Amino acid sequence: MRSAAQFCASAGLTRFRIDEEELAIDVRRSPRPVSTATAVAGDDALGSAHSSNGAATAAERPSTVLKAEFVGIVRLSRPTVAEGTVLGEDRELAYVESLGIRNPVRSGGPGRISAVYVNDGEPVGYGQPLFAIEA
Repeated sequence: MRSAAQFCASAGLTRFRIDEEELAIDVRRSPRPVSTATAVAGDDALGSAHSSNGAATAAERPSTVLKAEFVGIVRLSRPTVAEGTVLGEDRELAYVESLGIRNPVRSGGPGRISAVYVNDGEPVGYGQPLFAIEA
């Protein structure tokens, strides 16, 4: 079973299933959000990226981009989050409805919503960015 999980991780899969006549194997792993750095726009922003004491500003803080793991319709959870919303803990931000199944999109922990890329009821494709969260 360990080699199946290693295959899943090395191939970038979050799930695969094998069905034989007398045996069915379903391997799943928790996906890890992709971490990216927030882009800085403009030359003047580059010069002011550090404050006078050398601490990083909001433009340098790493953000996590949550992407759709399924093709379907995105439904925002209530209360709906907007850019700037502070999350105190892990919470469901939305779900992607695919073939009648609700697939949750969770924040993965505390942070601040830095971008919302989708609207309620919008169709999404696999790997499409949904939210960006600053740690």
